Amino acid sequence: MVESLFPSIENTSESSRRKKPRISETAEAEIEARRVNEESLKRWKTNRVQQIYACKLVEALRRVRQRSSTTSNNETDKLVSGAAREIRDTADRVLAASARGTTRWSRAILASRVRAKLKKHRKAKKSTGNCKSRKGLTETNRIKLPAVERKLKILGRLVPGCRKVSVPNLLDEATDYIAALEMQVRAMEALAELLTAAAPRTTLTGT
Repeated sequence: MVESLFPSIENTSESSRRKKPRISETAEAEIEARRVNEESLKRWKTNRVQQIYACKLVEALRRVRQRSSTTSNNETDKLVSGAAREIRDTADRVLAASARGTTRWSRAILASRVRAKLKKHRKAKKSTGNCKSRKGLTETNRIKLPAVERKLKILGRLVPGCRKVSVPNLLDEATDYIAALEMQVRAMEALAELLTAAAPRTTLTGT
């Protein structure tokens, strides 16, 4: 009777040993994700990344300007109205390219340009009744959601490509995206200072 118990104990110990690597693998994955996130945060704070981003942004804006100069006079009004959006989209694409596709938000920004081109070739077929029903459902869902979940849902909408991710991944992507945006602001402020310093005094004084 006693000897018959030992095989079962050995089997349980072997099964517990088999389960341990799974726990260690998840812990290692979390540690690796945190390490990558810390490295990316440090990268966005370096002057080298800021200079590279500023150079790429200037080159991209020059291409946009050359493309706008080759258009006809009839299209100038459309270009002027959409100039701010074009500059913003260009700055975001350069920022996503600077991330080198290591984050979800950068891949989403780069893929959004491809999706925008595909939408032009598709015909949108949406009925007004379905839109109203969807709006009613979203309003009821907003009322039912708790405050924390509602804020996380809003945060997922603000960070590109993070609407359907887990909370830890959402927080990691949000911290990296915020650090990248801060670097973007610093680079744009430095470019603005250089442009104002290089501009002639007549344009500044108006004389």
